[in-house]
Amino acid sequence: MKKLLLLAAMAAVALGASAGYTIEKVWTLNAPSIFTTTNDVRQGFGMNGKFYIHNKADQLVYEVDQNGLTGVTFEGGANCGISRDEAGNILVSNAAFPGSWVEATIKVINPATGEVMEYVVPEECGLIGRCDFIGFAKGNFFNDGTLYLTGWTNNDIYTDGVAIFNVADGEVDGDNCYLAQCAGLATNTSTVINYYNDLNGNPALLFAYRSGAPGKLVADGDNFTRTGLVLPNKGACNGVFPFIFDGKELFLYPTVPNYQDGFAIAEASAEAPIVEVPSSVSANPNGIQCNWLNAEVNGNVVTVYQYVPGGQISVYQLTKEDDAPNVYMMGGDDQPWDCTSGTLFEYDAENDVYTATITFPAELNYFGFTTELAENNDDGGWAYIEPFRFGAIADEGTDYWYTGEEEFISLTWDVYHAIRIPGGEYKLTVDLNEMKLYVEDLNPQGLRGDVNDDHAVNISDVTSLIDYLLSGNAENVNLVNADCNLVDGVNIADVTSLIDFLLSGTWPAE
Repeated sequence: MKKLLLLAAMAAVALGASAGYTIEKVWTLNAPSIFTTTNDVRQGFGMNGKFYIHNKADQLVYEVDQNGLTGVTFEGGANCGISRDEAGNILVSNAAFPGSWVEATIKVINPATGEVMEYVVPEECGLIGRCDFIGFAKGNFFNDGTLYLTGWTNNDIYTDGVAIFNVADGEVDGDNCYLAQCAGLATNTSTVINYYNDLNGNPALLFAYRSGAPGKLVADGDNFTRTGLVLPNKGACNGVFPFIFDGKELFLYPTVPNYQDGFAIAEASAEAPIVEVPSSVSANPNGIQCNWLNAEVNGNVVTVYQYVPGGQISVYQLTKEDDAPNVYMMGGDDQPWDCTSGTLFEYDAENDVYTATITFPAELNYFGFTTELAENNDDGGWAYIEPFRFGAIADEGTDYWYTGEEEFISLTWDVYHAIRIPGGEYKLTVDLNEMKLYVEDLNPQGLRGDVNDDHAVNISDVTSLIDYLLSGNAENVNLVNADCNLVDGVNIADVTSLIDFLLSGTWPAE
């Protein structure tokens, strides 16, 4: 279906969604009053329908759902940073604020059980300097995991790079904790590094900070290389997040106007986002320029969590619309061979096929298919639908003649041909996954005038008919088709009717 995905043209709906996608707000609420002091509640994230927001003023993690504060809290830390690992454990920074990571701790909380574990950041990792936020971590931090840290410092010991903080068997893995270098990073106090698996299933890091261009980091031995990411209409707020959906490597990020609550989802270097949600405010709701976004992917649904300090806490759902395109038959059924009109087939979602019952009125009909029709039939009409057209494979490079004996007709998007079919009533079934057309004759009958059964009506049929009348040998004659005037069986009058048809192109009235 890869080609079909490119051909599908769905109507854009809801909140600036592009063709094929819908994003809708599920719920939103103003930040509870305890979070209005944005200098203390600078970071939060969502998972499983709830948010977890860290307040460094009282060193508590608050749980929030669509009704507001749930009453559940966890002991937090002295810094702003809060995130999670792949197992759904909460990670809280307990580094001194506003200080460095030296002798700091990372607190790990299981939100389901309340279990807590603390790890001391090794000295070599602590050299990264001050960092107020933390990103999503690899693995399960109660057992085995990795948190990637970076920050800002003006000392001579540390140059821009990434601190690898490893945990193994529930303990700090000192032998594998180190500072990795990465050319081109521009770290500062608001830098976040999120771990994820990219589109190829390989481990990757998303490096992002306020006002700066994000980058994708991939391992290069013990160090990393950076590839810059260009995201359409990206704003200067912090909060970029990566995820994989619909066969795409997507990025969720704040947009322009800067320092508000608009966001978008796009592939890197795309011309436009697949969805964009406009800002709901006209001014910066917080002084720290953060618009925290993260996503959970569950099949065909992506839950988007948004925490804007001092502003809103919101949940959205991104869905992929049915990617089945339309299928139109051009020609036949009294339809002209026209790029602007066609018979729309019904989509059978259960079997993923398209069906239509067609009555072909002429003695000989021809038709083809398209997934898009043109609005007009000017010079550009046929050129417009060309990428959407498909038809039969014909070995001789001519139209495909339906015989009634084949199990199916093979279809193609490339060198396609029209399909010739005798008049009658048929059920046509198009399978675009297998590229096959199944034809069921609902009222079997022959091709009038096709005496020699070669699926065409021409002068050779006159010869065959005369030979039969002279010899009485019907071995190579279709006697149903040979009754050209449909009166009194096969006789010399049928020769006259057949010749008249070949000269005029129409059969005499019955």
